[in-house]
Amino acid sequence: MGLHRSPELDHIRVVLARPSEPRNIGATCRAIRNFGVTRLSIVTDRPVDYEAARPLAAGAVEVLEAAEVVASLPEAVRGASVVAGITRRLGQKRKAVSFTPWRFAERFAARPDAGGDATVCVVFGNEQSGLSDEELEHCHIAVSIPTDPGCPSMNLSHAVAIIAYEVSKAAREAAGPRRGGLTVDETDEAAGSIVGSLKELGFHSQDGPQGMHLFMRDLIARAAFAPSEARRFVALFTKLAGMHGLRPPSG
Repeated sequence: MGLHRSPELDHIRVVLARPSEPRNIGATCRAIRNFGVTRLSIVTDRPVDYEAARPLAAGAVEVLEAAEVVASLPEAVRGASVVAGITRRLGQKRKAVSFTPWRFAERFAARPDAGGDATVCVVFGNEQSGLSDEELEHCHIAVSIPTDPGCPSMNLSHAVAIIAYEVSKAAREAAGPRRGGLTVDETDEAAGSIVGSLKELGFHSQDGPQGMHLFMRDLIARAAFAPSEARRFVALFTKLAGMHGLRPPSG
């Protein structure tokens, strides 16, 4: 018997980056299955201990057995429209702002999907260290769960359950025809085109081309452009760059 998927939630994928405790993997499977999310990717360079994970995946063993196991985060999020990193740490080398779980769910989790894979990946970091700076670079947005300052760190499966609940609630409320979004590669390509146009215009970012590229990429992802909207946005910058240096005739 195959794994039953809820159509309104089939575009949601939970990604565990470098999980160190197999029981947390099992508990995550149960947490997401409680709310109808069934797509899971596990980023690890070690074999998954299914025997240790299975008891904690009660009622969701099929999610565990169907989970995709990959060696790198870019591989896990390839083709996604939006990649959200769950983190409580922000900063200059990370993300400047973050969404609450409910705002993230309202804006992105119910993203429509018409033709194409408008997958929304939700990435959770290692239990001890969370998402690294490098891992967060592969995410378009940051999502932070408000917790008490006296005890800010959450158990992995508990954090997953909170996000899964908000995602499920928003997606089910917005169930219906959905429009497609950009994939990760398309978002990256659009950002590169815009940064190239800005360079032609003589604009230089204090963070350099790479910093501007990441800023523009994340901005485009947060805007949730449809492909046709992104093309028009890129075309605007291309035309501005083409007009650079032109002056209206005198007289």
